[in-house]
Amino acid sequence: MMTLPLDFVIPDGWTAVDPGDSGAVFVAVHPVPGEEFTPNITVSVQQRPDEASVDAIADEAVERLARTSAGLDVLSRRDVGDPAAPGVMQLLRLRTGEGTELIQTQVHLTVPGATPDERLVLELACTAAPATARRLSPGFRAFVASLHVRQHEGTQQ
Repeated sequence: MMTLPLDFVIPDGWTAVDPGDSGAVFVAVHPVPGEEFTPNITVSVQQRPDEASVDAIADEAVERLARTSAGLDVLSRRDVGDPAAPGVMQLLRLRTGEGTELIQTQVHLTVPGATPDERLVLELACTAAPATARRLSPGFRAFVASLHVRQHEGTQQ
Protein backbone atom coordinates (compact mmCIF):
# COMPACT_ATOMS: atom_id res chain seq x y z
CA MET A 1 0.00 0.00 0.00
CA MET A 2 1.36 3.36 -1.03
CA THR A 3 1.25 6.22 1.44
CA LEU A 4 1.20 9.67 -0.01
CA PRO A 5 1.79 12.76 2.10
CA LEU A 6 -1.36 14.64 1.00
CA ASP A 7 -2.85 17.61 2.77
CA PHE A 8 -6.35 18.83 1.99
CA VAL A 9 -9.34 20.47 3.61
CA ILE A 10 -12.60 18.47 3.71
CA PRO A 11 -15.47 20.80 2.73
CA ASP A 12 -18.25 21.58 5.22
CA GLY A 13 -21.00 18.96 5.23
CA TRP A 14 -18.73 16.14 4.04
CA THR A 15 -17.69 13.24 6.28
CA ALA A 16 -14.65 11.04 5.69
CA VAL A 17 -15.49 7.32 5.59
CA ASP A 18 -13.44 4.13 5.29
CA PRO A 19 -12.60 3.63 1.60
CA GLY A 20 -12.88 -0.16 2.08
CA ASP A 21 -11.99 -2.04 -1.10
CA SER A 22 -12.98 0.84 -3.40
CA GLY A 23 -9.39 1.30 -4.58
CA ALA A 24 -9.48 4.90 -3.32
CA VAL A 25 -7.11 6.27 -0.67
CA PHE A 26 -9.75 8.72 0.61
CA VAL A 27 -13.55 8.80 0.47
CA ALA A 28 -15.96 11.38 1.87
CA VAL A 29 -19.76 11.38 1.69
CA HIS A 30 -22.36 14.14 1.89
CA PRO A 31 -25.70 12.56 2.88
CA VAL A 32 -28.70 14.32 1.32
CA PRO A 33 -32.03 13.53 3.04
CA GLY A 34 -34.56 12.02 0.66
CA GLU A 35 -32.04 11.32 -2.09
CA GLU A 36 -31.32 7.71 -2.98
CA PHE A 37 -27.73 8.37 -4.13
CA THR A 38 -25.25 9.61 -1.51
CA PRO A 39 -22.86 12.15 -3.04
CA ASN A 40 -19.22 11.21 -2.63
CA ILE A 41 -15.71 12.49 -3.15
CA THR A 42 -12.96 9.97 -3.87
CA VAL A 43 -9.21 10.35 -4.16
CA SER A 44 -7.23 7.64 -5.94
CA VAL A 45 -3.48 7.48 -6.55
CA GLN A 46 -1.70 5.60 -9.31
CA GLN A 47 2.00 5.24 -9.99
CA ARG A 48 2.45 5.97 -13.69
CA PRO A 49 6.03 5.34 -14.84
CA ASP A 50 4.77 5.11 -18.45
CA GLU A 51 4.69 7.93 -21.00
CA ALA A 52 0.87 8.32 -20.98
CA SER A 53 -0.25 11.93 -21.16
CA VAL A 54 -2.73 13.22 -18.59
CA ASP A 55 -5.32 13.35 -21.42
CA ALA A 56 -4.75 9.65 -22.15
CA ILE A 57 -5.09 8.89 -18.42
CA ALA A 58 -8.40 10.84 -18.34
CA ASP A 59 -9.54 8.79 -21.38
CA GLU A 60 -8.69 5.60 -19.47
CA ALA A 61 -10.87 6.77 -16.57
CA VAL A 62 -13.77 7.35 -18.99
CA GLU A 63 -13.30 3.87 -20.51
CA ARG A 64 -13.15 2.29 -17.03
CA LEU A 65 -16.39 4.02 -15.99
CA ALA A 66 -18.09 3.19 -19.29
CA ARG A 67 -17.60 -0.52 -18.57
CA THR A 68 -19.66 -0.26 -15.36
CA SER A 69 -22.26 2.30 -16.48
CA ALA A 70 -25.37 1.92 -18.61
CA GLY A 71 -24.47 5.22 -20.27
CA LEU A 72 -21.69 7.78 -20.13
CA ASP A 73 -21.21 11.16 -21.81
CA VAL A 74 -18.19 13.44 -21.51
CA LEU A 75 -19.83 16.86 -21.11
CA SER A 76 -16.61 18.89 -20.98
CA ARG A 77 -12.86 18.61 -20.52
CA ARG A 78 -10.25 21.27 -19.90
CA ASP A 79 -6.60 21.46 -18.96
CA VAL A 80 -5.65 22.50 -15.44
CA GLY A 81 -2.34 22.75 -13.62
CA ASP A 82 0.85 23.84 -15.33
CA PRO A 83 3.37 22.30 -17.77
CA ALA A 84 5.50 20.86 -14.93
CA ALA A 85 2.47 19.15 -13.33
CA PRO A 86 -0.28 19.01 -15.96
CA GLY A 87 -3.84 18.07 -15.10
CA VAL A 88 -7.25 17.64 -16.69
CA MET A 89 -10.75 18.34 -15.35
CA GLN A 90 -13.65 16.55 -16.98
CA LEU A 91 -17.37 16.60 -16.37
CA LEU A 92 -19.18 13.30 -17.01
CA ARG A 93 -22.84 12.30 -17.08
CA LEU A 94 -23.38 8.68 -15.99
CA ARG A 95 -26.45 6.50 -16.09
CA THR A 96 -26.58 3.52 -13.76
CA GLY A 97 -28.13 0.18 -14.66
CA GLU A 98 -31.15 1.24 -12.59
CA GLY A 99 -31.54 4.38 -14.72
CA THR A 100 -30.26 6.87 -12.14
CA GLU A 101 -28.48 9.82 -13.72
CA LEU A 102 -25.36 11.08 -11.98
CA ILE A 103 -22.82 13.82 -12.64
CA GLN A 104 -19.15 13.12 -11.93
CA THR A 105 -16.51 15.81 -11.92
CA GLN A 106 -13.04 14.29 -12.27
CA VAL A 107 -9.74 16.05 -11.78
CA HIS A 108 -6.59 14.19 -12.82
CA LEU A 109 -3.39 15.74 -11.47
CA THR A 110 0.16 14.61 -12.13
CA VAL A 111 2.77 14.67 -9.37
CA PRO A 112 6.22 14.52 -10.95
CA GLY A 113 8.68 12.23 -9.18
CA ALA A 114 12.43 12.51 -8.73
CA THR A 115 12.62 10.27 -11.82
CA PRO A 116 10.00 9.63 -14.54
CA ASP A 117 9.41 6.17 -12.99
CA GLU A 118 8.19 7.83 -9.79
CA ARG A 119 5.45 9.94 -11.43
CA LEU A 120 2.09 9.71 -9.67
CA VAL A 121 -1.36 10.58 -10.92
CA LEU A 122 -4.08 11.65 -8.51
CA GLU A 123 -7.70 11.18 -9.53
CA LEU A 124 -10.17 13.27 -7.55
CA ALA A 125 -13.82 12.69 -8.29
CA CYS A 126 -17.09 14.09 -7.00
CA THR A 127 -20.21 12.11 -7.91
CA ALA A 128 -23.78 13.24 -7.21
CA ALA A 129 -27.24 13.57 -8.71
CA PRO A 130 -27.35 16.49 -11.21
CA ALA A 131 -29.09 19.12 -9.03
CA THR A 132 -26.98 18.17 -6.00
CA ALA A 133 -23.78 18.20 -8.09
CA ARG A 134 -24.37 21.85 -8.98
CA ARG A 135 -24.91 22.72 -5.31
CA LEU A 136 -21.84 20.78 -4.12
CA SER A 137 -19.53 21.92 -6.93
CA PRO A 138 -18.06 24.95 -5.06
CA GLY A 139 -17.10 22.70 -2.12
CA PHE A 140 -15.43 20.19 -4.44
CA ARG A 141 -13.54 22.98 -6.21
CA ALA A 142 -12.34 24.23 -2.79
CA PHE A 143 -11.31 20.65 -1.88
CA VAL A 144 -9.27 20.33 -5.09
CA ALA A 145 -7.71 23.77 -4.58
CA SER A 146 -6.73 22.88 -0.99
CA LEU A 147 -4.89 19.70 -2.00
CA HIS A 148 -1.14 19.68 -1.94
CA VAL A 149 1.60 17.10 -1.65
CA ARG A 150 3.99 17.62 1.25
CA GLN A 151 7.63 17.57 0.30
CA HIS A 152 9.73 14.89 1.98
CA GLU A 153 11.21 16.17 5.20
CA GLY A 154 14.65 14.63 5.44
CA THR A 155 14.92 10.90 4.78
CA GLN A 156 12.29 9.59 7.18
CA GLN A 157 8.74 8.88 6.06
